[in-house]
Amino acid sequence: MAFIDLFLYFVLYSFLGWCCESLYCSVIQKKWVNRGFLNGPFCPVYGFGALLVLFLLRDVRHSFLALFLSGMVVTSVLEYITSVILERLFHMHWWDYSHMRFNVNGRICLLNSCEFGLLSVLVVMYIHPALRHLIDQIPGLWRGLLAAALLLILIADTVTTVHGLLVMKGRLDDLTARMAELRLKTKEGREKLQLTLSERADNLREELDGRAESWRTLFTARIEIMEADYNSYKAELEQKFNANAAEYRKNLEENRQKLDALRDRMKQLDKSQFNRWIYKRLMRAFPNLEAEQNRRFLDELKKKLDNHSKR
Repeated sequence: MAFIDLFLYFVLYSFLGWCCESLYCSVIQKKWVNRGFLNGPFCPVYGFGALLVLFLLRDVRHSFLALFLSGMVVTSVLEYITSVILERLFHMHWWDYSHMRFNVNGRICLLNSCEFGLLSVLVVMYIHPALRHLIDQIPGLWRGLLAAALLLILIADTVTTVHGLLVMKGRLDDLTARMAELRLKTKEGREKLQLTLSERADNLREELDGRAESWRTLFTARIEIMEADYNSYKAELEQKFNANAAEYRKNLEENRQKLDALRDRMKQLDKSQFNRWIYKRLMRAFPNLEAEQNRRFLDELKKKLDNHSKR
């Protein structure tokens, strides 16, 4: 089988997989969903899966049961590996079957495996013979031009999608790091003020206890002197406390300014109409999309995009 033919089969099965996924998810969500990693009408994992099934299961293509079970295994392993690769590349969970019975680490589940097994039977026994006949009808020159055009489209789509994801991930990571730094500084300032208050209160209590004992043993004139000393010491403590409180208020004001800057950076996430469209499409295509370290900001971005689409 020529390389051009293999590539055309890959594209056709990617397109058919996109049709199945989009229709299936659209029915479940009761709205149209452009399913898949890419922006165009292609799900490459289905293209790879179909080619693997066609090549690895040739010896059992005449047995429905053997083809069904083997197809389940091959496609489930491919789905599991794809989930791991995407997670390692983008540090995001693209789908999660943890809520379904008989799942493996939330990456594959028995229901999907059965569906893929059935699709494997349909591809090998019915769909591929028809597609092979269709491809054979295309003249060699036009077949090469068609493959070249489709290759350019897939490359452009992949580059655009990956770039949009990396931009989104970079901004989310930046926001997460800034928020973590802000929380740390706020916590340190609060703990410092609490420690200062506690120390000042303990010192004042000890000093007052000592002064009270002295008051009971001294004459009235001595008491007046002690009271003056106490007032002076109290004023000194209040002055030190006010200095620490002023520093804490200053830190709060700085943190407030950083929060405003953080809010401005959040707004930058959806400045680009094209990037916003990519983010919104991916989040609708993968409702369970989650970032490992910045889930809070990803959820906030989902809300911002949903609100924007309702305007």
